[in-house]
Amino acid sequence: MKRIHEQVKFDVGLVSQAVNNTNVTGEYGDTARVKKLCYVLNGAAMAASTTTALQILQATDTAGTSAKNVTSALATITANTNVTEATVALAAAANTDTVTITSTVDGVAQTALTFTMAAATAAASREFQNAAGLVTCVNDATYGVTGVTASASGTTVTLKSTTRGRAVMTVVGGNVAGTVTVATTKAQAYVEVEVAGNVDRTNSFRYLAPKVTTTANTVVAVEVLAEMDWMPRQAVGASTAI
Repeated sequence: MKRIHEQVKFDVGLVSQAVNNTNVTGEYGDTARVKKLCYVLNGAAMAASTTTALQILQATDTAGTSAKNVTSALATITANTNVTEATVALAAAANTDTVTITSTVDGVAQTALTFTMAAATAAASREFQNAAGLVTCVNDATYGVTGVTASASGTTVTLKSTTRGRAVMTVVGGNVAGTVTVATTKAQAYVEVEVAGNVDRTNSFRYLAPKVTTTANTVVAVEVLAEMDWMPRQAVGASTAI
């Protein structure tokens, strides 16, 4: 049986870097012997209302000559929507403010749950007094959020996917009497491209690169997984296969 590294070529499409309301393009790679490519975007902090988009470009050489988009090869992350980690800041919150969390686990959307700030914490009523109270409510086995685990530091609650790669969440703050500030801290997206039929090889556009465009002040990185027509060799600093 072949190991994963003998079947899929993996590489860095865009090195991890800070970007602030701009775009950045990774290195162009030759697809001459590539069947399919999957570009995986990892994004960090994103304030509410911001977005981070992953677009795949094609060009005629590694310098990006005559670069143009690969049609439909685009995926956009919207802050606080289907993310793997988010924070809820309650320093300015007041009673009757709400936090609504909708999780999706293994592709199945769960019922949206709304937690309301109140004078005391009561998990069964989904009411919380403070950050610690919201943690109690979210983590409750009966009335909490499936696929999401909460923790608190001061007046800020961090919400994380309980099992990475299997759950995402959408978080909305309801500002009634005060202010609940929700922000994304981690989110992922991917774009998969089948080279034949999608890349303009007829006109020598065989070099592909990922382009990330964001309206956030964040950190991004893109990894590339490639299905080759030959057994790939990995170029890494260290490796172990057991």
